[in-house]
Amino acid sequence: MGPMPRTILVTEASSPLGAALVRRLVDRGYAVAAAGDRVGPGDAASDHSAEGLPTGARCLSLPWNRRSSASARTILLSAMNAFGALDEAIILEPPIAAIGSLAAASSLDVDRAFDDVKGPVLVAREVLDVFLPRGSGTICFVSGGTAPGPVEAAAREAFHGLAAALLSSPGGPGIVANGFQGGPAAPEEYAAFIDRTLEERARKISGRWFSPPGRGGFLQGVFRTASSP
Repeated sequence: MGPMPRTILVTEASSPLGAALVRRLVDRGYAVAAAGDRVGPGDAASDHSAEGLPTGARCLSLPWNRRSSASARTILLSAMNAFGALDEAIILEPPIAAIGSLAAASSLDVDRAFDDVKGPVLVAREVLDVFLPRGSGTICFVSGGTAPGPVEAAAREAFHGLAAALLSSPGGPGIVANGFQGGPAAPEEYAAFIDRTLEERARKISGRWFSPPGRGGFLQGVFRTASSP
């Protein structure tokens, strides 16, 4: 019997980028827990849409409520129960609805934007609860494009701040923490860059921000230390 495949949790798996990344990881033979689609307190788990995700024993589709600590714990436990372990977590920036000017933003708009950013914080906490006691694990944060307005920019800065703090101090020498930012518009292209960089570098070194360069040399990749803005 061969070794167990690497097990990976991917959040925002129902987004175009998340789904593209899950497909690539499953194609490599990894076992992937794909968490996506916000599920509210009154919604049934069956409402979770797995459209675009692979099917089969190596892909577990999980409903996730970004605003719930219990939901964050559940997706971790479900992944570990299904695959027996968790080796890596890839935490994507949550989608933030375009609001526009601060004057046009309602209190509800602001609450929603920052409530969704709770998801990465809650999942990162649960992941570290698994990785730190055993002294090993890989955690990556993936941010997208630019923010169109001040509320969106503030919410994205919260996500980036979480990532930067963990890249600088992941909590133990055996924890590998890196980030990806400034991805191209095409989800498949960005997913290809993330996949290739993980295989070649991002599981071997820690504390780096990886950014694809311009379209001309995109697959070459560039990286900076966590202290670099």
